[in-house]
Amino acid sequence: MSNSLASLQPKDVVMDDLLLKKIFLEHLNYIYYGKQHLINFFVEIKSLATLNVLKLAVQEVNDDTENQLHQLEKIFNSIGDSPSKTNTLGIKAMTLEAYLAAIKAGKTPLERDVFILFYLQQIEGIEITYFKVLKNLAKAIGYSNSFLDHPFNIAVENNIMFESIYKEYIS
Repeated sequence: MSNSLASLQPKDVVMDDLLLKKIFLEHLNYIYYGKQHLINFFVEIKSLATLNVLKLAVQEVNDDTENQLHQLEKIFNSIGDSPSKTNTLGIKAMTLEAYLAAIKAGKTPLERDVFILFYLQQIEGIEITYFKVLKNLAKAIGYSNSFLDHPFNIAVENNIMFESIYKEYIS
């Protein structure tokens, strides 16, 4: 970072609409392709889950993810753009770690389920953050951010669902 930028405060930085749109599209692409990856992950994790309530929750989040993908495609259409393949290494690394933690030898079915829930909550937390960022960016560049309300609310609801199941396990 140059010395002139290092002394600036966030409120002093001015970003033009083109830069904001570029950042918005990068985030939108990341969550779009991240969600495509998650659909495969959910199928794998569902097969590892033990309790029926967890299997049903994973199926629900998978169905929600497919719904969110369709909503994201509508967002791309509404802004006159289309998804552009991007690196989703972060989410792929987390899901690989989750899968490996869940299948690690010597884990009881209960331990496996708790690990699955832990990682599912992390994933939903990341989604919530991404949708918040997208909502703020959309507002900053004059897009309606209400089209992000539904996917954001779904991520929040899923996070709450996984947290409540997790609390049942540990209480």
